Amino acid sequence: MKLSIMFAALVIVAMIGGASHAQGWDRRGWVKLGEREVNGRVDRDRIEVGRYEGRFSKLTMLVENSDLELLDFEVTFGNGERFHPEVHHFFREGERTRAIDLPGDERTIRSISLKYKNVRGGGRAHVEVWGWKGEPPPPPPPAPRPFTWDNNGWVMLGEREVNGRVDHDRIEVGRREGRFSRLTVVVLDSDLEMIDFEIKFARGPSYHPAISHFFREGQRTRVIDFPGDERVIRFIDFRYRNLPGGGRAKVQVWAK
Repeated sequence: MKLSIMFAALVIVAMIGGASHAQGWDRRGWVKLGEREVNGRVDRDRIEVGRYEGRFSKLTMLVENSDLELLDFEVTFGNGERFHPEVHHFFREGERTRAIDLPGDERTIRSISLKYKNVRGGGRAHVEVWGWKGEPPPPPPPAPRPFTWDNNGWVMLGEREVNGRVDHDRIEVGRREGRFSRLTVVVLDSDLEMIDFEIKFARGPSYHPAISHFFREGQRTRVIDFPGDERVIRFIDFRYRNLPGGGRAKVQVWAK
């Protein structure tokens, strides 16, 4: 008796072993060739494909809504050849076949003939046939992390948007803003080439810190220490340009 039960269990496993659950199935690279509803105890259907769909190297079949017994599965290629993959077994709802490799290289499919029946006591099964079109696209790159920096103790003196290939802007500061001893520059929204950067103090000569270089979006300069003690800033002049293919960079100047 125990041997009979074990044998029956092995038969059932062998019958459904080729199928896999479709939940979470990655459909990228697959094309749905057609779908049918199984209407009777024994039903025959044909899915016409044709040359306009292209060429395929694999097939898979998905069953939904009810259980199903597949009796025959025939693929007719564009040159008239026929192929009968061994997929005769019972499907549970939500299962699909293994990927069925077509003989030879990629083939144009003319039609797919199905013979199947609903399982007694169930509903009407819904069948979908999918063809493998090609490699799935690579996953999208992770979203860039938002740019953040600790600006505690820093005061934003102003911001400008770079409007052209070469642009000149000025940020007026004045005595009302107070006295500062260092600066930093933050670049947002796009890449940027800084050509010239001039700080004009209330007294004394202008100061040109050496920051002529390319900025990537979300970068900021090193901290720029002023010559001497704290200084009152009259204005800050920029000369910069957006990089080809990018958008409009935004520049912020912070002082401490």
